[in-house]
Amino acid sequence: MSSIQILSNLNYPIGKVINQELQNSIDTQIAVAFLKYTGVKVIEKSLKTSLDNGGKFEIIAGLDFKTTDPKSMLYFINLKKQNPNLKFYCYGDRKSNKTDIVFHPKIYLFNNGKETTSIVGSANMTGGGLLTNFEVNTIFNEKQPIYNSQLKAIYNSIKFTDSLFEPNEEYLTGYSDVFKAFTKNENQALKDKGLKKAIKEIEEKEKELPGTIPSIKSMIVDFILKQNQKGIKSVTIPEIYEALLQRIKNEEIEDKYKLETFRNSIRGELNHHEKNSNSTNGMKLFKRVERGYYSLTEKGKVFKGR
Repeated sequence: MSSIQILSNLNYPIGKVINQELQNSIDTQIAVAFLKYTGVKVIEKSLKTSLDNGGKFEIIAGLDFKTTDPKSMLYFINLKKQNPNLKFYCYGDRKSNKTDIVFHPKIYLFNNGKETTSIVGSANMTGGGLLTNFEVNTIFNEKQPIYNSQLKAIYNSIKFTDSLFEPNEEYLTGYSDVFKAFTKNENQALKDKGLKKAIKEIEEKEKELPGTIPSIKSMIVDFILKQNQKGIKSVTIPEIYEALLQRIKNEEIEDKYKLETFRNSIRGELNHHEKNSNSTNGMKLFKRVERGYYSLTEKGKVFKGR
C-alpha cells in the first residue's frame, strides 16, 4: 500500500510532517540546497529523539551562493562528535565541482522499519522553508518503496561524488568570514579581491577534507606513490587505467563512478592537474615526463587531499 499527498505550507507546514516522520525514523537521509539554523531549530527535538532511539541521520547541504549559515553547520559538526550515527556533508560550490551546475535539491527520506516516507519539493531546511514560506511538496508513504527507491538512487548519486566533504571547525572559520561578507552585500563581496582570496582558500581546504569516495586524482597520486616506493619513478597511462579500475573493483565502489567514461575521466584529471596545465584551479600534482608517462611533482608527493 502507498499514498501520495501534495501539500503547500498554507495547508499544512511541511516541517510538521518532517517532525512526525523524523522522531520515529531509524534511517533518515536529507539533501537540501540551503541549510539554516532556523530550520535546525524546527526539527531539533525530533532529531534528538531519533538519535536517542538509535536512528541514523545523514544530511547533505549545498554551499552555492554561500547561503547555508555557519551556525547550522557548527550545530551538526558538534552533534556529530556526540553521535556516531549522524553524518554531515557539504556539497562544494558549483565553481569547484567541475559541472558548473547549481546544487538545488530538496529531498527528505525516512524509514521507520515498517514503511518509508519520502518528501520532495521546494522546501529547504530553513525556518521559512519548513513553516512559513509558500512551499509545495509531494509526500510518498510506502510499504513497498518504489518512489523511495528512485529518490534514494538520486540521493546516492549526490552522496557518492568527490564534490562532497565533511566540514570541520577550521574550515568553518574561513567559511564564516565569507558568509558574513555575502550576507552584508553579495555584489560588493564578489568584487572584493581579499574576499576572492578567502574563497579560494576555503575551496582549497575543501579538497583536503574527508569525503565519501576517493577522487580520481587522489587515486592516481596513491598509485604513483606506491610505484615510487618500488623504485619506479614514472608510470604509463595504461598502467594508471588498470590500477584504478582494479582499486575500485577491490573496494567494491565501481557503481560510484561512470565506468563508460572512467578512462576519459582519468586522462582529464591528469591533464587538469598537470604541472604545465593552464587550468585556473589545477593543482599541479603531475608531471609529464615524456609522451604517455607521468610522475609526481613535489606538490603531488605531499598531497593529502581527497
